[in-house]
Amino acid sequence: MTQNLPLAHRLPDTSVPLLDTTVGESLRMTAARFPERRALVWPAGEDIAAMTYAELLAQAERTAAWLLEHAVSGDRVAIWSCNSVEWILVEYGCALAGMTVASWNPAWTDFECAHARDLTAPALLLAGSDTRGVSLQERGTAIMGAHLVHPLDDLLDLVASVEAGALPDVMPADLFLIQFTSGTTGKAKGAAMSHRTALNGAWLRVVAAQADESDVWINPVPLNHMGGAVSLVIGCMTVGACYVVMTRFDPAQFVRLMGQCGATRIGGVPTMIYALLEQPEWAEAARDLRAVGSGGAQVPRPLIERLMQDYGVTVLVAFAQSECPMISATLPGEDPLLAAETVGRPVSHTEVKICDPQTGATLQVDEVGEIRVRGPVVMDGYFRMAEATAATIDADGFLHTGDLASLDAEGYIRIHGRARDVIIRGGENIYPAEVEDCLLTHPAVHAVAVVAVPDERWGQVVGAAVQLCEGASVTAGHLEAHAAERIAHFKVPRRWQFVESFPLTASGKIRKVEVEGLF
Repeated sequence: MTQNLPLAHRLPDTSVPLLDTTVGESLRMTAARFPERRALVWPAGEDIAAMTYAELLAQAERTAAWLLEHAVSGDRVAIWSCNSVEWILVEYGCALAGMTVASWNPAWTDFECAHARDLTAPALLLAGSDTRGVSLQERGTAIMGAHLVHPLDDLLDLVASVEAGALPDVMPADLFLIQFTSGTTGKAKGAAMSHRTALNGAWLRVVAAQADESDVWINPVPLNHMGGAVSLVIGCMTVGACYVVMTRFDPAQFVRLMGQCGATRIGGVPTMIYALLEQPEWAEAARDLRAVGSGGAQVPRPLIERLMQDYGVTVLVAFAQSECPMISATLPGEDPLLAAETVGRPVSHTEVKICDPQTGATLQVDEVGEIRVRGPVVMDGYFRMAEATAATIDADGFLHTGDLASLDAEGYIRIHGRARDVIIRGGENIYPAEVEDCLLTHPAVHAVAVVAVPDERWGQVVGAAVQLCEGASVTAGHLEAHAAERIAHFKVPRRWQFVESFPLTASGKIRKVEVEGLF
């Protein structure tokens, strides 16, 4: 270890003021400031429908009153559905009624839903449809009991006759959201977030992006994900921007909505952005576009350059987790290509250090270790899981993210993968993200996933599943040679699979567990 390098520890910048209020009160303030501005837009056949901030507040208050007829302040309310306007109304209704949103993933099995039910004990379930349009009502009834289940799609009818009377006092420290994790290391855990945590996580996201009330955002990330319910829905609301609701990612519909709504900001993982660029109407639909937001996967340099040079659009990358809705971001005005190499610098009020995962010692700049985060938008803990909370948030208040990263002298963070994803070949640690970045520089490679492959001699070797660009042709030998010129020999993949497409999660990330099964 070189002793004269500074430690990889960045103290927080506190120049951006935090919001000391609740989600519901923030909605009231925005509706008072921008009553006639569009809050939500959604497809209605080939046309679009819209709801202003004044209308959104009125419907949210009626929803809160209806919820209070079926539950009490402090109860949990489960939402099980794909994205919809009604989903958002229940989210805001819960905020105003002092209830906690406990959303279920519409792709969950009944077993997974039962776990969420037993953990959070929701007072009622609003059931809609999954992303295929299949109703979840019958399954929800079997899981919860008919008396606790209501049809989400009928929400506007359910609340139409309700008088929006006095609502309870809600405090910024009150629990607002139980955000379920992916459950990749066991059963899903529920990250508990107060109004203050969720609101400021969203606020810091839009501040970093320099967004304002003139913006129109389209990003079909599921609302049962933190990026949907917090970063987008609440983030847009904090500045009076418009959020376009999409049930699921459909490239043709996405581009059509961009044109109809005058989208200024869109988001998605790189595979989604490539699909949009292939749409014939893309160039015209992108006429008002200012920025493309991405995360969850490395953004290839050629994609960034294409968006910049052909359309004048900046790519912004953010890094967050279910346990912390905002950690770092690249910023407008910075070198755009930073988005290809980093996830930016820590956002305001966020303290970051890189630690040795085993000893906890703070490492030096450019060394790879676990990224640990402390600040006001870190979750309060895992709901009703004290041991899991203690294992994730240490005595000093730092969240142990489980992500491997390095921090450079300028404060930029480079992600090197998940701690559990490290490939150990004959005692050498190999970070999949580094190998993936190398392979993505080959012009024939569209997407790649690098995983550990068991090996009798080395313990593990590097395997790469590759999706080629349309019309491209290249052999594994050529890709090995390409990698060998750029990374150490032990990091070069020796097992290869070529795929037509990758299995993706609902948020567009490659399902590496399924990729491992290819080898």
